[in-house]
Amino acid sequence: MKEIIVFSAKDYENAESTNYGDCTLINTGTELYIYDCGAERHAEKVIQYMDENCFEKATLILSHNDSDHFDGIPVLVNSGRISAIWTTLLLKYVDEIFERIGDGRRKQDTIKKEILEKYDNIAALSGCNLHDIYEEEFNEADEISIVGPDFDYMLNTVAKHLDSREGDTMDGETAYNATSVQLSVEIGSHTLLLSGDASYAAIEDKVRDYDIIQLPHHGKACQADKIFAQKCDQIDTVYIVSDNTGNTNGGSNDLNTTGHRVYNTKDYGNICLNTSFFMRESTYTGRTLGAR
Repeated sequence: MKEIIVFSAKDYENAESTNYGDCTLINTGTELYIYDCGAERHAEKVIQYMDENCFEKATLILSHNDSDHFDGIPVLVNSGRISAIWTTLLLKYVDEIFERIGDGRRKQDTIKKEILEKYDNIAALSGCNLHDIYEEEFNEADEISIVGPDFDYMLNTVAKHLDSREGDTMDGETAYNATSVQLSVEIGSHTLLLSGDASYAAIEDKVRDYDIIQLPHHGKACQADKIFAQKCDQIDTVYIVSDNTGNTNGGSNDLNTTGHRVYNTKDYGNICLNTSFFMRESTYTGRTLGAR
């Protein structure tokens, strides 16, 4: 693994009031992967990085439908820079979702229509070499794997979202957020969990296995506090927050970082994680992880 870069909006115009969303680059040294691209400005930086590092194409993993994880993707697609997109393609699971809703008054065609309407950003990517994370195995890079969400959890959450008799939240998050696609990334001897805006319940069984964690939903305090409590004895864990306004769509203003190694793009700018950086950081701090 060459490096992982979590983009910051710190130097963008109106950064403190405009939600530029998430974008993370994963450079294996031979291939480039993009995890979300939530703004056109991020997309411009991605293209610049690709040109500077001689990448003609990249593989994109979209965590979920929300605009602050999606809005830069059309720029990348229209520029011919994306070779494949991996995400959750719900039309493949209409029968299962219909069965879980269990409302005999509704038709499967109605469920299909609602999926296309409510998951509109993903629907707009039709024709872009889409791959479903459950139907196909993601084996494009040894260092990267898709580790969630659990299939049943995803189906139950989507069924609840589409069921007019139910609320559209799951475990304190919207259905979109709760079922964010999760990535595991190896960086030398370290492992990073990229969680998007996932609910705590969706990643609860994983967090102790990672020494670097992207705190979900832009550092949302109620999610982070549960993770901190679960990992209270794993004191060398590094936490990454992709945020810029501090209060938009989750936000980190209320996050108490005391006693935890939390690095926020709002304060630190781009966060770059790589093996040489970890070694250099240990020289200065006596620890083996860090961010800049």
